[in-house]
Amino acid sequence: MLSVEQARARVLESVSPLSIAAVPVADALGLVLARTCIAPHSLPRFDNSAMDGYAVREEDVESARTESPVRLDVVGEVRAGEPGALEVRRGTAARIMTGAPLPNGADAIVPVEETEEEGGVVAIKAAAPSGRHVRPAGDDVAEGDELVRAGTELGPGELALLASMGFSPIDVRKGPRVAVVVTGDELVPPEAVPGPGQIRDSNSVALGALVRAAGGEAVPCAPVTDDLSATVEAFARAADLCDLVISSGGVSVGRYDFVKMAIEELGRIDMWRVAMQPGKPVVLGTIGDTPFLGLPGNPVSIHIGFEQFVRPAIRKMRGCSTLLRPTLVATLEEAVHKSPGRLHFVRVRLKWSGGKWRATPTGSQGSHIQSSLVDCDGVARFGADASVLNEGDEVMIEVWKLPAQ
Repeated sequence: MLSVEQARARVLESVSPLSIAAVPVADALGLVLARTCIAPHSLPRFDNSAMDGYAVREEDVESARTESPVRLDVVGEVRAGEPGALEVRRGTAARIMTGAPLPNGADAIVPVEETEEEGGVVAIKAAAPSGRHVRPAGDDVAEGDELVRAGTELGPGELALLASMGFSPIDVRKGPRVAVVVTGDELVPPEAVPGPGQIRDSNSVALGALVRAAGGEAVPCAPVTDDLSATVEAFARAADLCDLVISSGGVSVGRYDFVKMAIEELGRIDMWRVAMQPGKPVVLGTIGDTPFLGLPGNPVSIHIGFEQFVRPAIRKMRGCSTLLRPTLVATLEEAVHKSPGRLHFVRVRLKWSGGKWRATPTGSQGSHIQSSLVDCDGVARFGADASVLNEGDEVMIEVWKLPAQ
């Protein structure tokens, strides 16, 4: 069996970043920047006022006090969006609004709260050293600076910065279309009442949600019965429609596990078993030119397998600069036992206490225990050769989310 790291490397070799598309900056939330953006100019582009008030010369107001204000002639007003063509000479001031360009000759702003204007003369009640309440050109970004690096998932902050620099449209990679195929004669829709021996299909719901959370577009497919021809037909149709096909169930060695045979008929298999628990039977292959990943049918195995293999693949296809979950070290609050031989992923809840992270298993760790995924913050890696993790041991956690503190 391959190790998780070896298997993941094979999966990532099988996929490539998708083509680049140009989209308006306002429509790029959550997409991945395809080309690094460099500042074409400084930001701010010109010296401007950080306050509503008066643009003055430092030397004119250095003696100003509340009890003995300095009086200056007001030569005009500068509003945001105006060119700021006024000139502030000795003994004068200009009324100015927040964001308006600093007039020639002025080097400081006195907030309106520290002034009183009457009859074209303003009384300045506080000194203003040079640069006070002035936003100098380039104070935020200098021309030629790197704004946002290729591979960045674009959030509101990145989009606002790019918009302020005139980047629209921008070159991005969108998420892949991912076909979600579930297999099994026993499955009925979530809203149905199961008959004898039947179960509600939660796998398509889980996989669809996982795909969307990873930045892909989930394309649901009708459940497939345990029949080879039906499986071949479903996979072929899914591969024609999507950039990646994933499935649940039918990947083991049971009499009615037809996924491997279907993939061999349509393309090839590059990987089967991985030394991990839960989720040992993982199929990597291709259907024509479309990559395929088949996960086991147990609900926890699906989630773990998705996190280890499918999510990194989707992120590579999106062009993300980071493919794996972040990690942290936590102290284990309860002992955990297993048989050696496979890397085990222990679902845990995290809390910050006593100056460190603490991890508590979410309950029974069987691959069928769906409740172990509820309010789960991540997984502790339980080494393949180990058989016990003791209470108080430090463990590496792959973080799915951080709990609210």
